[in-house]
Amino acid sequence: MTSITINLGDAFLLDTPPNAQHLYIAIAQTSESDYLFVNVTSRKPSSEITCVLLPGSDVPSFIVRESVIAYRFAREMNATELAGLITAGSPIPKGYCSVAILKQIQQGGLVSKRLTNKYKNALKAYLGK
Repeated sequence: MTSITINLGDAFLLDTPPNAQHLYIAIAQTSESDYLFVNVTSRKPSSEITCVLLPGSDVPSFIVRESVIAYRFAREMNATELAGLITAGSPIPKGYCSVAILKQIQQGGLVSKRLTNKYKNALKAYLGK
């Protein structure tokens, strides 16, 4: 199996239910080997708008329309778990966020009503808050 390096702000295209091919971004290291990832999805009327991303050079090129971070789909993974979910043929990583966008996503996680307390606490601990 290929060794995967995870850097904060890296985006990975993962095969996850129900429709496969979801973009996840690493936003915090939660242990020596685990990272917190959040899902990026197209904005819909019912979307949480804590963190809105627009296409541009500071977000992964996979983002081609107004998108949001779907904090309720956050997940914690290590490199081995991540490797097992990466969409076949997808570049690794699929893209990356600028430092400013990464901070925007992290700050959004702190105020999100949909990020579970477990992940919110892990993010707070990582950020030293």
